[in-house]
Amino acid sequence: MLLPNSMLTSRFRIAGLCGLFFLYVGAGSGQIAGPVPERIRGEESVGDRAVERRTADIMADAAAHGPRKNVYIKREFEIPGRENRPQDPGARLDRQTAPGQAHTAPSMASASTSVSSAPFIAQTLGLTFDGVTGPTQTGAFPPDSMGAVGPSQFFIFVNGRLRTFNKTTGAADGVINADPDIFFSSVMTNAPVNFTSDPQVRYDRLSGRWILIIIDVPSSSSNSVGDMPNRVLIAVSNAASAGVITANTVWSFYFIPQNTVGGANTGQFLDYPSLGVDNNALYIGGNMFGAVSGSFAGTSAFVVRKSSILNGGPIVVTAFRGLISGGDGPDSPRGVDNYDPAATEGYIIGPSDSTFGRLVMRRISNPGGTPAISANIAITVNATALPINVNASGTSGQLDALDDRLFAAHIRNGRLWTAHNIAVDSTGVASPSRDRDAARWYELSVPVGSGTPTVVESGTIFDSAATASSARWYWIPSVVVSGQGHAAFGFSTAGPAFRINAATTGRLATDTLGTVNAPTLLTGSSTSYNPSDGSPHRWGDYSFTSVDPSDDMTMWTIQEFCDGSNTYGLEVAKLIAPAPATPSSASSSVATGLSSISVTITGTSSSGSGFFDPGTGFAKRIGASATGGVTVNSITYVDPTHVTLNLNTTAASAGSQNVTITNPDGQIATGTGILTVGLGGPTPTPSPTPTPGGTPTPTPTPTPAPTGPAVMLNPPPGSTFTSSSVTFQWSAGSATGYVLTLGNSPGGVDIYYSTQLHVLSTTVNNIPTDGRTIYVTLGSQVNGSWFTKDYTYKAFNPSATPTPTPVPTPTPTPTATPTPTPTATPIATPTPTPTPSPTGPAVMLTPVPGSTFNSSSVTFTWSAGRATAYFLFVGSSPNKADVYNSGVVTMLSKTVNNIPTDGRTIYVTLGSQVNGTWIINSYTYKAL
Repeated sequence: MLLPNSMLTSRFRIAGLCGLFFLYVGAGSGQIAGPVPERIRGEESVGDRAVERRTADIMADAAAHGPRKNVYIKREFEIPGRENRPQDPGARLDRQTAPGQAHTAPSMASASTSVSSAPFIAQTLGLTFDGVTGPTQTGAFPPDSMGAVGPSQFFIFVNGRLRTFNKTTGAADGVINADPDIFFSSVMTNAPVNFTSDPQVRYDRLSGRWILIIIDVPSSSSNSVGDMPNRVLIAVSNAASAGVITANTVWSFYFIPQNTVGGANTGQFLDYPSLGVDNNALYIGGNMFGAVSGSFAGTSAFVVRKSSILNGGPIVVTAFRGLISGGDGPDSPRGVDNYDPAATEGYIIGPSDSTFGRLVMRRISNPGGTPAISANIAITVNATALPINVNASGTSGQLDALDDRLFAAHIRNGRLWTAHNIAVDSTGVASPSRDRDAARWYELSVPVGSGTPTVVESGTIFDSAATASSARWYWIPSVVVSGQGHAAFGFSTAGPAFRINAATTGRLATDTLGTVNAPTLLTGSSTSYNPSDGSPHRWGDYSFTSVDPSDDMTMWTIQEFCDGSNTYGLEVAKLIAPAPATPSSASSSVATGLSSISVTITGTSSSGSGFFDPGTGFAKRIGASATGGVTVNSITYVDPTHVTLNLNTTAASAGSQNVTITNPDGQIATGTGILTVGLGGPTPTPSPTPTPGGTPTPTPTPTPAPTGPAVMLNPPPGSTFTSSSVTFQWSAGSATGYVLTLGNSPGGVDIYYSTQLHVLSTTVNNIPTDGRTIYVTLGSQVNGSWFTKDYTYKAFNPSATPTPTPVPTPTPTPTATPTPTPTATPIATPTPTPTPSPTGPAVMLTPVPGSTFNSSSVTFTWSAGRATAYFLFVGSSPNKADVYNSGVVTMLSKTVNNIPTDGRTIYVTLGSQVNGTWIINSYTYKAL
């Protein structure tokens, strides 16, 4: 039965309440119950076995039913009087650190060859796509933004739509594209009117299963939406699918009759469910309302024994009702996700029911057996306040900011991360003059078993503009932390002067406490949002950010934005971790002919770069390779700047070899010539055999070989420079290109980097003159492969030059004729088909620079160089991106469409991030 349009576009708020609400007189100061014991046993219930269905069968049902005919809006249950709560007496009004102005990604329209030495956010922006548009594809307001990443797919689960995507391409894979009402139909409440709402989805890396929950909204009629006790519906993918959803994936469906678990019928409706998953259980929290009266009845938590739902049931659930007790408790309680396979307790957390500036947590012991729950544990935080409904450019009325509920929670290594939206002033403080919304986040240290959690850090994502009318507002945030300890945030943003968009920011594990980077906009909305869903317009009600289970370092977020006139979209963004540290040295040289020898590689970290390995059980692990026939037997992660390599040198060539480290996400960093194989340096010339009865024939000075790599001729290797300006000369060998670098450490390029040369000498100026060791690398390209030779010199040191000792009869010393500073040999113009350099920035390979395009669609490919990230601009003038802007990418090609076809000059800029610095190569082409 479908709801009439007059009902579907209405909304309900709880304006005045009676019955239980005498408990909240005095802004939550009234007593609800007596003292609570330290641990309370819950009400356990054993339910039904699973209903099993294949994806293909569900999709067939979805095709038969077709899309929703009407738009569904669940009435909005609200906890009364939250705006009147007092502030916790211990809550501080600390001025917050503003993260800076939001920007698009990337913001690099500079003609400088060194655009920036730091990332725009702790994670760079990768793949993005608009996964679902509503209400056209969902038939629902709001979408309840929700989605998570798995081994090969991103799974969007919102009101009115489940849809799976290939996480490599961002394309919908067609495996699941269904209405949740159809997907969960086998376990929904039998009622005259019913539909689903409030979805949650997780990929559980510990079991290799997808776990989905949602509530249904059973109603006695179309004029009384949600007036019957509802169910929590659960779906679990089978083990055989190993997290990859296919047409043959078998889903096990369960339901929790939340009103009768463990005892008599409460007659309640569970609203705004949460989901936390760990190795023992599912933790589902919710706000409870009288189904008929709509009166707030407190909050509850339900613990589902995880083992009971992984093998067909029957499901085992324990209810913990009345979380608000003893005068306080968590509102909108969130179950907490935990990846730790050794976890022994679970957690529920929410904002305090009695005061602002406080969170309330409960521990759940023995969650996989007979669970018990702790008393309320109060955690005082910086001052908070109820958010303000959001004004947005082009929107009549306002957007719903809900309240100060937490949106998700995640614990890792004993640190619990969570976030919510609050109202603040221009200093980020929830003061009486608050006039805009901000995203407040927390990192809490949670001791296991007992003890009060402490605030390690908290921060506020806000705009410090002087007036609220000129500020960006941030709301409905979520946060997650990766295996590296870096945090990523996602949220919506708007303001009186700004359209409604999705955004992200992040922080490195080493960043100053309480700070994040400036927000990055994921979308660029240009349309107004004025749907017929009432006022304020429904928005949210969820937000989610997840860690990729393949590598434990890439993160993904899904956020709501305005994607068209009066429509919302769900933007999915892949957030790429910093690159590996740059390998800079090896602990020792290695001899040839060894089947096993270990060396430690030290890396240099810049802008958060670092080595990382997630450990056993992950599909993607850290890797390494070396040049010159060196085989890497194994790699052991030590810390972000050290790895240990076990090498096989039985087929290796003597000389200086490159070492490349590949992080699990595929990003690479190469140390040029840092590994010395063999004796190192030149091979000694044998002593001549004496001629009997005569003088030995002297060995002539070796002549550089006419074949093979180049050899340094001048200055003599090992000598001391005589000036800060030195001309280097080398033999030709059989090389077709050369590279010269100078650095303060082996393989370093911090003094000089030549780019590719086709001459046999070059002059380097501004070399230090303090007597330090200068490390010089000469690269030669022979038969398409690069070879390097390393040399050391001593820098010139004027203060160390001895004063001439006068002789008794001094002879005037003639004034030395100054040696003119050699003119630097110009860098040769690249040949039409450039040869990529093994070090330094990327080089455009195709189309051949200077050529004419043969279409309006052109695929650009470039070499890797030593870069860890790239960007491609295509424009109508130098260094512009008015035709195309790729954003920061890690791939080596991009296809650009809609290039003009009028014969004009097309300017192409290729940016490469090398050692944390952006270096630009510019090219010109002719349009078709």
